[in-house]
Amino acid sequence: MRTCDVLKIRFHFLCWAFLLCSVPVAQAEYLEITLLGTGTPKPDVQRFGPSTVIEAGGHFFLFDVGRGASIRLQQSDIPIQKINHVFLTHLHSDHLGGFSDLWLTSWIWQRQQPLQVYGPEGTRKFAEYSYKAHIQDINFRAENTGLSKQAVELDAKEIVDNEVVYDQDGVRVIAFLVDHKVVTPAFGYRLEYGNRTVVISGDTTYSQNLIKHSKGVDVLIHEIAMTDQNLLDQNIKLQKVMSYHTTPMEAAQVFGETKPRLAVYNHVLLFGVEEGEVIKRTHKDYRGDVVMGRDLMKIKVGDKIVVQDSMK
Repeated sequence: MRTCDVLKIRFHFLCWAFLLCSVPVAQAEYLEITLLGTGTPKPDVQRFGPSTVIEAGGHFFLFDVGRGASIRLQQSDIPIQKINHVFLTHLHSDHLGGFSDLWLTSWIWQRQQPLQVYGPEGTRKFAEYSYKAHIQDINFRAENTGLSKQAVELDAKEIVDNEVVYDQDGVRVIAFLVDHKVVTPAFGYRLEYGNRTVVISGDTTYSQNLIKHSKGVDVLIHEIAMTDQNLLDQNIKLQKVMSYHTTPMEAAQVFGETKPRLAVYNHVLLFGVEEGEVIKRTHKDYRGDVVMGRDLMKIKVGDKIVVQDSMK
């Protein structure tokens, strides 16, 4: 073969290689969940108030804003000013304790748009009175530092059952009612990104509506409560509390009916029992993968699910 023919072949090969490398490769859908807080109303340095952030499609979505959420965001290396969407499961104080800090601190650190807040009936009033409560601080900072008064506004939306509350950039968030008994309405959320799905139960007891929205999800983040039986028998108040939360036996039933790739316990409410007992009791009735959620735990959801437990 002549030298010029060899050079032609090499030239054509290089052209094809360049074209192939220039074709965009479809990226597999990928989610990252960070458990900012996994606790309850009880002050606990190991478990801050309930709050979970999900990164999908280059955006961050925050579910509940319990005590210390802003601190946990900083510890997780998530820029607070990138939180533009907050989804409230219900209006119990432990799910709201970090709201003002998150809202105002993200504004101070240059959030560029009003904070979008989604939640049950009462959310608009909550947002309105939060703004009024902080109006002096807002005025001082806007006047003295030139911060945008438009960006500090709260855009609150009240949601209903089975509502698509967010649908942009390939990410959908669906709200659905759960059963928190005396607290109505209370919601869970399902986030979808491509073929990846995460459900957050919020506070609930065993809920058929949650099961309906959770079948076959990648990750089901579910609240949990367990108490020593002797304590329960002697304490009427505790009996009432347990009546609107989920026991390990009930959770095992939920997981068995939904079959998530991974189940994660959150809002860990324990009275006189250790965490290991919760997992042990769950596995009596359910043999799938279950982990005890901890603050700052990261869950990477792709073809594989990888759990990184930072608090151990």
